[in-house]
Amino acid sequence: MTFTIVFLTAIIALIISKTRTIILRNNLDSKNEKRLLITGSLIVLFLITNATLPYPQSLYWFIALGVVSSSSILSYSVIKREFKRFMALETKDRVVNVLFYSLLIIVTNLYI
Repeated sequence: MTFTIVFLTAIIALIISKTRTIILRNNLDSKNEKRLLITGSLIVLFLITNATLPYPQSLYWFIALGVVSSSSILSYSVIKREFKRFMALETKDRVVNVLFYSLLIIVTNLYI
């Protein structure tokens, strides 16, 4: 359980850091900033409840899809800007980003 708490804390710190970076990079207004903060909070709450509350696998996927879809709807304009920035990166940087975040999702799924 200690490893799960440490790992979960690291993932939450990464989410908070990335949210702050996106807010500063895009110079968001207060409305979009609040939406992005709500999105980050939803993801953090999902990870915390996934680690602490046992529930069936089918409910887990239903909640995960709900969090992803509502987060996408809330932050669509920011996601679009970040995607344009991502596509402007060099190929090497794009591959590194995709591999890093894919690995992060896989490891999170394995340990939580």
